[in-house]
Amino acid sequence: MKNYLKILIIAFALVFYVNTNSFAIVDAGVWGGYLFNGEIEDFSKADLKGGQYGLKAHYNTSLIPLLELGVGAYYQYSMLKYDYSSFDEDVTRQTIGLDANLILGLPIVHPYIRGTYAFWDKLKFGDEDADTEKFKGYGAGLGVELTVFPFIRIFGEYMYDYTDHDFYIKSHSANIGLKLDI
Repeated sequence: MKNYLKILIIAFALVFYVNTNSFAIVDAGVWGGYLFNGEIEDFSKADLKGGQYGLKAHYNTSLIPLLELGVGAYYQYSMLKYDYSSFDEDVTRQTIGLDANLILGLPIVHPYIRGTYAFWDKLKFGDEDADTEKFKGYGAGLGVELTVFPFIRIFGEYMYDYTDHDFYIKSHSANIGLKLDI
């Protein structure tokens, strides 16, 4: 019994040590989520909601101990419904851009802030031609990552997004995902 207890203590100590001192040079993540509150300029009573998914990858560096900065790229695809005065229309949005996060490297739980800047944003309402804008969108959010294995984390986040076509679109969404640290 004493040997079992010693092995258990050593195993927990190693996992705790690996989690606090492991550092990933790159990471990649995938997520799915739901845009729960969206607004389109000049349509204050419009209701924009729907699902979305995406992927992101970062190059990471340590600013100071326990604080990691990740800079990379992301892609997001949103399948939304636009409802205004009993008028329904499908909206699709694709975005590619810069993604950055600042992660607090605590053991097991890793809170972070995230920022995005869209290089390319394509928006399509129903059967209309798509409207593409460049360098006119950004986002900000808060999240938390949980280490489930030394190089695998699950995460949940809240994101606020803004994009400017000939009109602006503001949105609030919640995402959950899986991230691999390499």
